Amino acid sequence: MLKNKQGGFTLLELLVVITLLAVLSVGALVAYEGIGENASNVAAANNIKTADSSIRAYRAIEGVYPNQWDNLANLAGETAGGAWSVLADKTKSFLGQAEFDETDAAAQAAMVSLGKVGITEVQTLTTAAVLPAGLSPNEFFNESAPGVTVPADEIEWELNDDGTFDEVSEANFFMSVVPSSNGTACTFAGTDLTANLAGDNVLDSSVLNRINDNLDNDGCHLVVALGFGKDVPGTTLGSRVAISTAPTYTNGNVVNPSIHYARYIALFHLGSADENGATPDEVTAADILAKPRLIAVVDTEGRNIDQAIAGAYASN
Repeated sequence: MLKNKQGGFTLLELLVVITLLAVLSVGALVAYEGIGENASNVAAANNIKTADSSIRAYRAIEGVYPNQWDNLANLAGETAGGAWSVLADKTKSFLGQAEFDETDAAAQAAMVSLGKVGITEVQTLTTAAVLPAGLSPNEFFNESAPGVTVPADEIEWELNDDGTFDEVSEANFFMSVVPSSNGTACTFAGTDLTANLAGDNVLDSSVLNRINDNLDNDGCHLVVALGFGKDVPGTTLGSRVAISTAPTYTNGNVVNPSIHYARYIALFHLGSADENGATPDEVTAADILAKPRLIAVVDTEGRNIDQAIAGAYASN
């Protein structure tokens, strides 16, 4: 009797235990599936809200926006390396580029408009080839980053005493924008605003309309996209509403801070073509707003807060 009571588990009992453990393991995997992505989306939504609120609070108190934004376009277009080369594919599919010429009236009006709200220095990376290895793309736009010099690797636009806006050495340069179209065409300063550079596909204004209902999806709009980089908070030090830091965005391999620019992006509306005017397909100098409007902050994939929150619950 004693021997029987001290015997081990039977084969049937072991199978039952193994089955139960397998069921519990599967349950745990199901429970944790997608938790990393959900956490990333929740963090993105919170950062979008915080960044947007901080920028607007600074503007309300100080009368201007913070300075030292990152320009996510290349100085000389898509093939020149620079900022475009460190953007994730998702970021590239969201953005386009508009060319500025110092002699163009519309370009000058846009520059002066930005300058009136305190955006007088915008950092533009001209090439990534000479930057030191081991430096994250988020640091490329910082003047004090090791190996980064001005103006060889980076250009800053600066507002002149006479109110005009130019940069250090080049006559023509590019600005990151959100592509727009009234359904057939949309231009600004001689540049087509209907296309982005990820395959050069033609886009309408539905993305802008989704972000802000006032930007109707059959209109021609100039919306500039500027990166909320690490130098922006530094320009608010000593103010009544100082911004502590610029948040970093991550989403698995989609946006990887070790190889991609991974900051949030502020969208400024500079003007829309007059649909009843002589040039309804072109944003002219007369269409530029006296002061640009911040319409939204998006993550590095170009998603607004509603999309980020929806992403957090998509797998639930």
